[in-house]
Amino acid sequence: MRIPRAGAALLTALSVLAAGCSVPMLEELEPRQLAQTSFLYAADGSLITQLHAVEDRIVLTTKEVSPFLLDATIAIEDRRFYQHHGVDLQAILRAAYVNTQAGTIVEGGSTITQQLIKNTYVGSAATFRRKLDEALLAWQLEDRLSKEEILTEYLNTVYFGQGAYGAEAAARTYFNVDAVDLSLAQSAMLAGLISSPNHFDPFKHRGAAAGRRGVVLELMRRQGLISSRQSRTAIREPIHVHHGRMAERYPFPYFVDYFKRWFASNPTFGENEEERYRLLFSGGLRITTTVDPVLQGYAERAVHSVLTYPSDPEGAMTVIDPRTGYVRAMVGGTDAEFWSGRRGGKVNLATGAGGKYGRQTGSAFKPFALVTALENGISPDTVFPAPSSIEIPLDNGEVWHVTNAEGGGYGSMTLASATVNSVNTVYAQLIERLGPKEVVQVAHRMGMRCCTDVGSPKGDLEPYLSAVLGANGVNSLEMASAYGTIASGGLRVAPLPVLSVTDSEGNVLWEANPHPRQVLSPQVAAAAGGILQDAVLYGTGTAANIGRPQIGKTGTASDHTNAWFVGAIPQLVAAVWVGYPEGQISMEPPRTRITVFGGTWPAQIWRLFMLGAMRGLPARAFPTPQVDYIDVAVDVTQDRLCLPNRYTLPQNVEILSFIEGTEPTKICELPDSLQLANVPSVIGLPQSPAATRLEHAGFFVEVQVIESTQPPGTVIGQSPSAGTSAYQTSTITITVSKAPSASGG
Repeated sequence: MRIPRAGAALLTALSVLAAGCSVPMLEELEPRQLAQTSFLYAADGSLITQLHAVEDRIVLTTKEVSPFLLDATIAIEDRRFYQHHGVDLQAILRAAYVNTQAGTIVEGGSTITQQLIKNTYVGSAATFRRKLDEALLAWQLEDRLSKEEILTEYLNTVYFGQGAYGAEAAARTYFNVDAVDLSLAQSAMLAGLISSPNHFDPFKHRGAAAGRRGVVLELMRRQGLISSRQSRTAIREPIHVHHGRMAERYPFPYFVDYFKRWFASNPTFGENEEERYRLLFSGGLRITTTVDPVLQGYAERAVHSVLTYPSDPEGAMTVIDPRTGYVRAMVGGTDAEFWSGRRGGKVNLATGAGGKYGRQTGSAFKPFALVTALENGISPDTVFPAPSSIEIPLDNGEVWHVTNAEGGGYGSMTLASATVNSVNTVYAQLIERLGPKEVVQVAHRMGMRCCTDVGSPKGDLEPYLSAVLGANGVNSLEMASAYGTIASGGLRVAPLPVLSVTDSEGNVLWEANPHPRQVLSPQVAAAAGGILQDAVLYGTGTAANIGRPQIGKTGTASDHTNAWFVGAIPQLVAAVWVGYPEGQISMEPPRTRITVFGGTWPAQIWRLFMLGAMRGLPARAFPTPQVDYIDVAVDVTQDRLCLPNRYTLPQNVEILSFIEGTEPTKICELPDSLQLANVPSVIGLPQSPAATRLEHAGFFVEVQVIESTQPPGTVIGQSPSAGTSAYQTSTITITVSKAPSASGG
């Protein structure tokens, strides 16, 4: 065979590079075993499912593969397949140029022959030696097999996603046809899967699959492999994938979905997502997960025992051991809907909460503001006005109008009581005082947005004032994780779905090793937990009361579109969401049987689950560090509580209790001058109480005594008079009566 000049130069270069090293010889190598079944186990050792590649045991010949698939593969994977000798110098140079211009790897230079060598002999290790061996072996393979044989063998071994290795398995998996019967549109879609089968998976991402198919068809047209008319016809053809294989069912499908996303995002198992999926489906792994089948059963029964009617909304639940982060149960919808795809059943509502934007938490977000307040020296005893509604001016000139649930007003109340009774107007004032950025940072620290690799939403929490009332979208996995930080005494541990991963020979590839981090002081966590215990005993969460130490908080989004209950005992934390996965739909009659609040169906679901889960679990108290309180006199008129200065009016000073270590220590900067104060009326009071009242108002007192018929010791005059204004520390003169002296005679 005559080798082109460029090819000869490349061969020479490869030979030079290989000089001094052992050159691999094709006939001396054993092909790699491509696919072994992986096994997924529950925490108790029971088998959940097998994760395996679908391989057709009959190796196809070129005549048994659709010509469309052959051409489509060349068009998208190796347009110069028939011009090179296994290594394409032009493609390498072109890829180097494109990648340099882009500043990242956007195009590869590997030929189909090199990819076949990688799949069958050398693997995908990111080393120069591996790439060199791949090129040398590809050159040798081109001397042993025809182009048609190489292309067909490549299509017999390549991974197409959904566990399908080889063209025959792919054709049956996606379209339920033999590879020889694939249409042009079907062939273009399959060829488009090769570079990134998960990203272009038509079962999960139909739009992306259609777009990729269009790219393949356009390349085929440009390369003269099909006509413009064929391309237009195929592009208009809808993607109809076969769901037969998808009916292979196993228990806990939503937990398995979560596990797969976790595995695919873990760099331990490969350089990129595609490599990790290949390892999962073909690596012969033995994976022991954290899911507890007993707790999973209780969770599923609790959700489906409360939401019993076909018209009822859906429920989702995530259960975590807050001490280890192990995810013990997950309900993301009904199993029937997962397998049928009805009502968006493929969406895991536990990790996706009904869409990429998550679902609003309502008041279930308030504990993050409570913790922020405690950390910033705001006492649980701090009193706030608690009207039925309040308007807070915004920086943009607009007004944030906040009302309490059901429009109730409370006059005034402490922060602790406002938490127990979930008073919106108090928490609106609280976040304005703290600043929304600081509250969001505390929520992040406690575990919110823990798991964006495995669910949605992906973006950070937005620091809105309305964040305190649940304006950000979330999912049940992160809510359970964040509340677990309170339940564990301020220790934060990331959620985990896996205990261990071993290969087929028992070698450990990965093992859980939780490392809790102290992200809240134990005293702050205990104080917040004590208030959240009262929320279940006396507040909006009473429907979740299970008669043992527990924390919890309800949450109801505006218009009753989402409802939450998140709570914990020391051994387990569970977050429950109820809503319609189709969108933000109000859960009010006549659509629903009741008006749904967090304290109704979500709290009932949580309680039903815990009543089962507690069997065999001893009743334990939450971590109880000694929480020492200290009484401090502070200026309660300042946004950030501080110690009174010499200009602070006495009537603005109150003594509040703080967790020791969080009490204010800074002296107030304001007021910075003498203040005008109203002179209170003291006429008619006895001298001592009158003097006390005036001194408390910030004035000095001077007493003059005159004879009077009024009872002795009674104030009968004052100067300045009551109701006028005078600077603090000025002197108020009071006139006190004494009995008239006896008349002479």
